[in-house]
Amino acid sequence: ATASRCMHVALAIAAASTRASVEMAPSKSPGASSDRPLPTDTYLSEYSKIFDHIGMLEDMQRMAAYHDAIKRNAAVHFKGKVVLDVGSGTGVLAIWAAQAGARRVYAVEASGVGAHIQTMVEAHGLADTVTVLRERVEQVELAEQVDVIVSEWMGYFLLRESMVESVLLARDRWLKPGGVMYPSHARLLLAPSALPRFLLRRREEIASSMHAWEQLAAELRSKYSLRLDALQAAYEREHHEYAFSEAWQGILPASLLRDEPQVLLEADMHSVTHAQFFDWQTEVQFAPPHADEPQHGLCGWFDVRFCGSESQPAHECVELDTSPEAPPTHWAQTTLLLERPLDGSPLVVALAQNSGFHHDLNVTVSSGAWSASYAVTADFRGGEDFLEDAEAETGEEGA
Repeated sequence: ATASRCMHVALAIAAASTRASVEMAPSKSPGASSDRPLPTDTYLSEYSKIFDHIGMLEDMQRMAAYHDAIKRNAAVHFKGKVVLDVGSGTGVLAIWAAQAGARRVYAVEASGVGAHIQTMVEAHGLADTVTVLRERVEQVELAEQVDVIVSEWMGYFLLRESMVESVLLARDRWLKPGGVMYPSHARLLLAPSALPRFLLRRREEIASSMHAWEQLAAELRSKYSLRLDALQAAYEREHHEYAFSEAWQGILPASLLRDEPQVLLEADMHSVTHAQFFDWQTEVQFAPPHADEPQHGLCGWFDVRFCGSESQPAHECVELDTSPEAPPTHWAQTTLLLERPLDGSPLVVALAQNSGFHHDLNVTVSSGAWSASYAVTADFRGGEDFLEDAEAETGEEGA
């Protein structure tokens, strides 16, 4: 979906289901050519039901980009070719590749929703073209090399989920020399934002929670001689981390941006490595903010392009843009809330996978004497507050 409430609810339910599930230790594939951990059962559970895919199927910017990229480049990239769809989901990309004239399509899906791909394939009369493989691509064995790999692997802040690991392994193992990746290129961008009301709400929430805590602690001490106040510092730290150490995921109106975006990462999917995606730091610098408008936010998003390879360029390039300036998508944007306002000094931004759950990300922002770290997870939160900030700002400008 775009920014609909239904999508917010769906993602919240999916996130709650993920948190409630039991984590399985990452296993290794004996046949895989990588020592990277396999996608975990917990991660796959995020996409195991048809319900989990509705938000993506409702995202018409996403759907149109993939459909148009495949259809408009059918003659140069798909007709008579062998295609691998990594993380096929409900089978949509595999079906479109077959309809574009592919000789053979391998639809690989390890989550529970893979049980429905064959039904979709047969409903479109493509059972002789599409082969469904219900396992992790790290463990799959194909009968041949492929000409094209298609995949919708992007997550929040481009890389959350780490699904691109599976795509890169599939590329290195199964893509023919000179083969084509869909999408072919990806960028991760960052821009400063002004979030005065959003910041104030978060601080008010912390203060309110701590006031309620103090009342509870006083009551329990009075009635039962319990020293709940011994946990006060830890409880306050939890609230602080929720506001300032976890990324906020939601639609951020473009009116809240305060400078042109800087590119954090730019990748050619035909040659990019795992380390280039998940072990990097880069320096960016934005214009100094106005003294009367402190900037307490950094907004991140991505775009991907379908332009083919150097040896097999696309007949027509197609772009999928998730910026605040573009029509909204189910990815929305990722906002990092800063306790210290930006001052125009250079920022060093670093990204790595979470060591405990490699599908999540750790993002660090530092400048001079201060540093802030953020977890990018499956949680979708903050969009409604951002919209209220933008509406309030518009009202002030019109007053």
